[in-house]
Amino acid sequence: MDTPRVTTPCPRTAVLGGGEVPWDSPVAPADDAGLRGDGCFETLLVHGGEPARAVRLAEHLDRFARGAQELEVPFDRAGWEALARSLTDDVPAGAEAALRLSLSRSGLGIATLRPVPAAVLAGRGGVRVVTLPRGTVAVPGARWLLAAVKTSSYAVNSAALREAARRGADDALFVDAGGLALEGPTANLLWRADGEWHTPPVAGRGVLAGTTLAAVGPHRETALRPSRLAGVDGAWLLSSLRGAAPVLAVDGVPVPRDPELTRWLQGIALDRPAPGTSAAPRQGGSGPG
Repeated sequence: MDTPRVTTPCPRTAVLGGGEVPWDSPVAPADDAGLRGDGCFETLLVHGGEPARAVRLAEHLDRFARGAQELEVPFDRAGWEALARSLTDDVPAGAEAALRLSLSRSGLGIATLRPVPAAVLAGRGGVRVVTLPRGTVAVPGARWLLAAVKTSSYAVNSAALREAARRGADDALFVDAGGLALEGPTANLLWRADGEWHTPPVAGRGVLAGTTLAAVGPHRETALRPSRLAGVDGAWLLSSLRGAAPVLAVDGVPVPRDPELTRWLQGIALDRPAPGTSAAPRQGGSGPG
């Protein structure tokens, strides 16, 4: 389990086109993002140092731009990149921070920087998961459902995490009407079986393609009932801040663990390879490049 960093960054806030403002100053008007969730956002992990580094900034900006396009909101990529770099420039070496970029339908852009929450750091050691029905059916071609957008409307995701906690779990795994795995409220599912990496199919199923999952490399899209995770080599929930969190159990049923694979994956997910894990893992063939 990763040890939380001793040093912590100072919280900061900045407005696109307006520069940094005091952390506790109100900057968000009652616009469509705040009132209706009509906006999009990205959350990035930042490694402190000289210079500090936002992990996979280009990939996050790519998805951010696609989300803005789907929402029909102008997107200033150069402005966002400059804002992200300026807000993270004083994160101390050895520290980690969470950078959130938010864009409203009104065009208001806000960036916030804060320490990575303790619960996220704890989750890197493993999570117990419960399955929850999504309650909707994805319709291929229905762009207005915004399945490919990380929208500001996050109430359902937050409610799912609260329900998981009520059931004594750390996280949730959404399933479709047929009982097949989809994704977590804030993470993609990845598992290892028969020497290959697998993830649930994305297209037409309301699954958001993850930047961390893409960084892992080649994987096969495979339909899976969560109960089958008890027979795989290992399973992980992938997200930007938590990295590759090993799934310890699904609905109370233990999932096999592989510490070596977890260390290797976590090095890729957090973009900081652990000592002795530079080589591809064992188990039949090479790992994803």
